[in-house]
Amino acid sequence: MTEKTPTSSPRSDRQARRAPGWIAPTLAGAVAVAVTWGIGSTLFHGALVEHGLPEQVSEASADQRTMWEQGAKLADLASQAQALAKLAPEENASQLSALATSLSQGSALLGELRFHDQEPAALPQRYSPDALVALATNVANASAQMPAFEEPSLPRDSKLAEIAFQINLDARRAVASSGDERDHGLALPLSKVAGEEKQNDQLVACLPHADLLDPAMEITGAQDIEPTAVARALDRGYALDFLLQLTAARGAESAEDAIEDRRSELGNQLRGLRDVVDDRCADLREPAYALPEGGLEELTTLSAAAEEDFAEALVVAAGNTDGAAGLEISALAFQALRELHGSSSDYRLLETVESKK
Repeated sequence: MTEKTPTSSPRSDRQARRAPGWIAPTLAGAVAVAVTWGIGSTLFHGALVEHGLPEQVSEASADQRTMWEQGAKLADLASQAQALAKLAPEENASQLSALATSLSQGSALLGELRFHDQEPAALPQRYSPDALVALATNVANASAQMPAFEEPSLPRDSKLAEIAFQINLDARRAVASSGDERDHGLALPLSKVAGEEKQNDQLVACLPHADLLDPAMEITGAQDIEPTAVARALDRGYALDFLLQLTAARGAESAEDAIEDRRSELGNQLRGLRDVVDDRCADLREPAYALPEGGLEELTTLSAAAEEDFAEALVVAAGNTDGAAGLEISALAFQALRELHGSSSDYRLLETVESKK
């Protein structure tokens, strides 16, 4: 139900998320980063051909260029974060370095493209709390809006959502490290919708096929992405609740109160998630109740993994749901991730390079 059932994806078995190998090498006199946001397709294509870049770059789709543009923004922010970390006091430097790592990894996952004659990002020359807040604000704003794409894609938007939530959380940690208790109003990840035409206050449709609860199942219809992402989040939430019930029943009496508090909080999260779905849809509880073989002996481990599964499924749903429903799910995902970050400083949506050595 979490790590061993068909409806879940174990973190330990996941493939390392890396950028395509061709992005890394130098591209015929160009360093990898992105062209200016919003440049016209014809002009972009002409500029690439003029610079003599490989066909796979010059013939890239509009959506691929949008990815590179987003990656370029993250690369510039990463450079600024790393430069500020070198100037900062020790208590701030580590958090700024963690932020720079997340931004760099996000950029690597998306890819970038920069021409050799483009000006590099302006780097800070001295550290100050205001400079830290300004950087964190820019990072938060970058996380708050999903780029507009022409073609739907669950894997792509899920990747973008993971990056958005991770860099936002790290930006907030960096600000907190300064001891500044003021509310700077940092934007929440994916708290905006790209374009007025994306506003959609209608409820999320029902899961079209029960088989789609399995993350390994490919989604072939664009209209099925949103309901599938939300249904998978509900399934993981119900699975977590089931495990918590078993843990409370079989565990130490001293842990019951804490477990019940978590179940109460989880119940509110599930109700919020269920409220954005058409009330005629199936409940999805039955598949969530499948306990893996030998699971009763590993309830603590399974519960911890289920917490991660649920939070990550919320992030995926947040990145693939439009309108008011998307904003509601984003808030739930941020709450769940913030709690995971608070309880385990090692928990990250994006795996760092060091963690894979």
